[in-house]
Amino acid sequence: MGIRGRLTLLAILLVFALPGAASAQAPQAQTCPFTFDVLHDDHVGRLALPAGSYSISVFGNLSCDAATDLFRQFLEDYDGRLARPWVVNVSSSSFTRGRDGTTGFSVKRGGKPGGGGHHHPAYGTSCPGFFRILHNDRIGRLRLPAGRYRITLLSVGRISCARASRTFARFLQDYDGLLPPPWFLDVETASFMRGSRNVGFRVKEADGPPINPNDGISPADGTLCPGTFRVLHNDRIGPLRFPAGPYRLIRLRGSGLTCARVTNLFSAFLDRPDADLPRPWVLSARSATFRRGRGSRIGFRVDPTRPVR
Repeated sequence: MGIRGRLTLLAILLVFALPGAASAQAPQAQTCPFTFDVLHDDHVGRLALPAGSYSISVFGNLSCDAATDLFRQFLEDYDGRLARPWVVNVSSSSFTRGRDGTTGFSVKRGGKPGGGGHHHPAYGTSCPGFFRILHNDRIGRLRLPAGRYRITLLSVGRISCARASRTFARFLQDYDGLLPPPWFLDVETASFMRGSRNVGFRVKEADGPPINPNDGISPADGTLCPGTFRVLHNDRIGPLRFPAGPYRLIRLRGSGLTCARVTNLFSAFLDRPDADLPRPWVLSARSATFRRGRGSRIGFRVDPTRPVR
């Protein structure tokens, strides 16, 4: 045997002699005996999950019950950044514990609907219309890019879709992201809860067409002025702090004010840190709204482009 042949044989022997070489295979998957129903078009990160029934296959040391619960949690996740060490693999429609992990599960659309009683949303109901946010916004630490959002009620019968939409619009008008008691926010799932984790609603960027075209919208109280207003140094008007940075100005619906007039007014009000505004102007601090008299439709609102806390 020549030198080339002996080297080839040696390389083959070394491969089989390497520890774990015989087991370096794709993990063996086991299909769970039930299906999981996704009740509306959804996504986890960049993995699109159209409405329908899904079979779940587990591999590694993960049980079918654990995979089902994880799949539900991942569908509730707001931004697609799953809790470590879990990662989503779009090409294989799978979720693994670690980027190259051998423990996890995959999902595949198809199967008998209702074949196990597992579904998402697990509780409550998905509202038929979408809520539109017209510009990048945020509520506290929750970032809400411009786009369409699905509202899902956390429970049935305690809050209606119409009320959830109105409440969401009101929270988007809030200046500092501090929700009025007893409301509190879970940022990871974008859930707004009224004193209990079972009462309230959850929001998520929407997939697919709405069942009902009647949308909620933000800003709901007026028209966004183009561009932004830049506060050059940390400032305040009474109880409201305005850290240096860009702000959006919103003309209240029916106010008749031009954006140029709104800009001039806000600039003048920033020269009054004690909030001694020229009569009849008044300030509503919770929503950073300036009105030409209490209850007046003439006015504007200031919206920060980043947290003020």
